[in-house]
Amino acid sequence: MSVILCSSAVLSACGKQEDVTEEVTAEEDEEEDEEDDKPIETKIPEIVEEIKDKDLDPQIDVLIEKRDTWQIPRDEVAVYDSVGYYVTDLDHNGRIELVTACWSSEFEFTENRIYEINEKGNDIELITMEVSGMDSDEDIAPDMATNIAPYSYFDKRNQAFHYLIEDYYHNYDETVWTTRYTDVTLLEGVLYVDVYAVSEMNYAWDDGEPECTYRLPNEEIGETVFYEYVQAYPEGKVRRQYNYGAYRDRSGYDEESRSLEQIGDDELKEILIDSYHVFSGIMDDVEFYDKYNSFGKAEMYKNMFDASIGNWEIVSTEIEGSVTDYYWGSPWFYKLQITDNAQAYFESYEGTALEYSFWASITENDSGHLLFEDDIVARTGSTLDWGAAKDVYEIVYVDDENLELFYDVYDLSGEWITGSYWIFTRVEE
Repeated sequence: MSVILCSSAVLSACGKQEDVTEEVTAEEDEEEDEEDDKPIETKIPEIVEEIKDKDLDPQIDVLIEKRDTWQIPRDEVAVYDSVGYYVTDLDHNGRIELVTACWSSEFEFTENRIYEINEKGNDIELITMEVSGMDSDEDIAPDMATNIAPYSYFDKRNQAFHYLIEDYYHNYDETVWTTRYTDVTLLEGVLYVDVYAVSEMNYAWDDGEPECTYRLPNEEIGETVFYEYVQAYPEGKVRRQYNYGAYRDRSGYDEESRSLEQIGDDELKEILIDSYHVFSGIMDDVEFYDKYNSFGKAEMYKNMFDASIGNWEIVSTEIEGSVTDYYWGSPWFYKLQITDNAQAYFESYEGTALEYSFWASITENDSGHLLFEDDIVARTGSTLDWGAAKDVYEIVYVDDENLELFYDVYDLSGEWITGSYWIFTRVEE
């Protein structure tokens, strides 16, 4: 409107043209006012919470037809530390994506090839990636291979689902280890990756102690404030956890594993359908893992678990070749109970006084071993004074009399601090 009025002022020096211009301006103003009164129609994209099988099946058929486009040849799998294939609907538009996720601790090899069913439903389209935020010039792909249970939140402003993914990688000579926190969203064929926090541990020092830095977009801050920020991100949003049903291709470094190339179309279709069912919540991710990724280790896990049920007491520990023997009343003493419902109860004694205890669920790791964890931060409200944030116990051997496990300690960033080998003996209840 202001541009037209200014034009009227300029034309006023031409006599009668001034009246004509004012009439046109008034008419246009009236027409625009009428248009302003009309409600603005905005098309809100439909959110598809779950794709029904009748709509999913033909989309899976397209993925099978185009499998040569997205599957990695067996001789290329060994380039990566981890390769996984899974089906999602990250933007919940009703058209599935096939994610070929390849991760390497040397970040330049990490990549994600994401293909989405096109709007016609007869082909697949490659998703492009745009990185913003901190260190965006490095253009590093987010680790979607090992992070298969990300937290997500919904942004009403742009009707988009966001997924929070942590990256962990090192530089060429392994002197700097970086953890990168990314906010990932898929919108209209583009995967947007926003880096909102970065922590680094630099080991290039003679004393062997790393120099740690913690950065947010506009500042470097202390460790405690950093992790408070990361754990609260995004402020004011409700987070939900998703699971990805990832088929692991280990054929590049495990001769007993089948590559995707060796799997027929019918079996692959079943895998991909179940993979989406994990994403939509119909199928449990543990069930998917046992069905497709255990490679014969499920039986080993079951046998080990059955043998571990009962009560155990510490006998000895070994760290860097140094063995310590334990007995009731010694400076430190540990008890462990494994229940038939896959729960571990751990007790730590200082002398004969109970120092702390915790319950933890037992899970199976990729080796078919029993795993349980003590989240120290959740249990105590903070890290220990020497930086310990989580204890991980991996039971690797059990017989009628003995139970052996690896004990590892990690800090808040997931960095390994120390570890040892423990031996327990069975005791009567």
